[in-house]
Amino acid sequence: MHALRATLLIAAGTLACTLCGGCDSNVIYRPRPGFATAADLPDEVVLDDGTVIHYISRTEYIARQEARRAGQDYEPPSLEDDAKRGPAFVPWEEFSDGSVKMDALMPEHVIANTMRAFREEQFGALWDQSVATGVRRRAEAADGNEAARAKFIEWCVESRTNVMTLLNRMSFGFSTNAVIMTKVGPTLLQLRLAPQVAGEFHFRVVEIEYEGDRVLLAGIR
Repeated sequence: MHALRATLLIAAGTLACTLCGGCDSNVIYRPRPGFATAADLPDEVVLDDGTVIHYISRTEYIARQEARRAGQDYEPPSLEDDAKRGPAFVPWEEFSDGSVKMDALMPEHVIANTMRAFREEQFGALWDQSVATGVRRRAEAADGNEAARAKFIEWCVESRTNVMTLLNRMSFGFSTNAVIMTKVGPTLLQLRLAPQVAGEFHFRVVEIEYEGDRVLLAGIR
């Protein structure tokens, strides 16, 4: 845990120096990576040069970006606004019996859920809940339902380290130019590492499938 926190703080410092160019005092807002808890990465990090990095939710980050593009000041939502929106979306829910429920509305949710599934070795749940329907159907048609699921779990176990390395980098890359998003079909989105960072990774691409209002994992390669 301490190593993860140190890695996150180092990455934060590197990113801030790149963005502010060594300025004396600056406040930077960054979306908190989906896999990082407040214990891993504090809400606020103050660097040696005075730069303050605030880690906020993806929802707030997008709202701030939209307000800036519109030339407006960001106004946090009121309690009344929160009540109108209803309960917050929860991409990962864990129950007392150890089972989990995964859901995703954005590619970032898929990346975060997949990384957590690999970290906690929830490979069966990942197959059942987060892998695109077409991918599962093709695999089940070729090998049978149970065999297809077993082969997926076996691949996850063998590829765990390399997959987590890729997803970790992509989690940081959404707010930079390290991840390139390309629509490659009516419902298929490809996320790939930019050439300047891809060379050191075994896997470099994540494919995302849109199915109605859900977003699912279609491939890692």
